[in-house]
Amino acid sequence: MFAQYNYDNFPVVFVTFSESINSETEFDQFLNEWLILYHNRQDFSYIFDTRNMKNISPKYAIKMTLFIKNLRKEPYHYLQKSLILVNDKNIKRLLDFVFTLQSPVAPVYLWHINSEIDEPDKEYLINTLNTINRLELKDDMIYIKANSSLIPFL
Repeated sequence: MFAQYNYDNFPVVFVTFSESINSETEFDQFLNEWLILYHNRQDFSYIFDTRNMKNISPKYAIKMTLFIKNLRKEPYHYLQKSLILVNDKNIKRLLDFVFTLQSPVAPVYLWHINSEIDEPDKEYLINTLNTINRLELKDDMIYIKANSSLIPFL
């Protein structure tokens, strides 16, 4: 499975990704699970762990961009913010591409984590998510503002 959702710490939802996407269905399941969270009508935040991801086709970046565009049409955004853990430069480039074309619906904190050295536990990640703000970022962390696409007509 491409994306493993964990609700044990709700309203913080952990999503751990596998190395690659094996089918369109796997990616669609990831997006459908996201929509289910919206249909539950409860505020939540994500911690996305992309550190296992390696070979992801750019077509999924386009699909993600279109998903965010459609999600933006929702009257209320239950997603409050996201923390994305990344350690692969190609995955970071794909994320940069997605957020250049379509800004997120909620603030995103993109955090470069070295897998061999940094292995934060869940409590530390939850505390980081709950306390970070755009003015007090951790080392190797980037803030991506919501609703601020560089290409506004998308």
